[in-house]
Amino acid sequence: MTLADRFSSDRLAVLGQNLYVRYAFRLIQLAFVVGVAVFLVRKLGTIGWAEVWDAMPTHPLYYLFFLANFFAIPVAELWVYRTMWGIRMSRYFAVFARKRVYNYALLSYSGEAVFAHWAQKHLPLKTMTVIQTVKDSNILSALASNSFTLVLLIMFVATDQISLITDADPDYRFYLGVAGAVGLVLVPLILKFRKRIISLPADQARKVFLIHLTRFVLAQIFLLLQWVVILPHVPITTWLLFVTAQLVLSRVPFLPNTDLLYLGLGLTLATYVDAPEAVVAGIFVAAGALSQILNAVIYAVTTVLPLAPADKIASDGTVLERPAAG
Repeated sequence: MTLADRFSSDRLAVLGQNLYVRYAFRLIQLAFVVGVAVFLVRKLGTIGWAEVWDAMPTHPLYYLFFLANFFAIPVAELWVYRTMWGIRMSRYFAVFARKRVYNYALLSYSGEAVFAHWAQKHLPLKTMTVIQTVKDSNILSALASNSFTLVLLIMFVATDQISLITDADPDYRFYLGVAGAVGLVLVPLILKFRKRIISLPADQARKVFLIHLTRFVLAQIFLLLQWVVILPHVPITTWLLFVTAQLVLSRVPFLPNTDLLYLGLGLTLATYVDAPEAVVAGIFVAAGALSQILNAVIYAVTTVLPLAPADKIASDGTVLERPAAG
């Protein structure tokens, strides 16, 4: 066997191993999602499908706050990338909506890769600029979300209210450990080595961080308001604990279909709310179902229609050239 043959054989072997790992990873993800779906069906069957259906939220503000929460991320990212790239991004809202679908309905952070690929093809930016700014945005977003989550965790651990979550699901101790470790390690590391790991100028980095932090806080407020308008008598600290539980879950990287996992978490904690279990379940089922429907609609629409115009644009968003008709 010649050296070239051996090299080709080795490359094929590595490719085969990579494909095997990729398929195995996808099977694990699929099994995980199926497991969550089975749990949800059983849990809702225990509560009673008819009871949950009758208890579905009817207050219009619930659905208004749901939409505000759902679209908080794509709206905020329009401003984030305009700040970093100096390009008016409002015409590309569909791109950011699809990015959210990838991250929440498929796999955490998968939307970043799809978005970076799109930006390289459609925007007047160098590949390295796209990669660095997408990385910077994610780091600053993680800094904002982990800092906020860590504050809530410390508050509930200090008051021993965190036991409500761990008593509902003993496996949740693992998620708490991951979230706590990520926050305690990641936040100080980013702050200490920010000049090495973040390529943005300091003033831009501060603006991007504040946009992410504002979006993050507003999203949690919208989430709280969804629940409060249906069950106003439930103490706000109880709902804050639910928010903390969801935030902890979102800190675990590469989880498939985060929206479904939020629904499962809500049903698990439903028995700890001073309200009929069917009503609490209805709150989370409505949000979970709407999330899946919106994810499917956005994905379908952005698949059929072009994600962005094929115009050539300047860095300020001015159209320089449109494709010829016909």
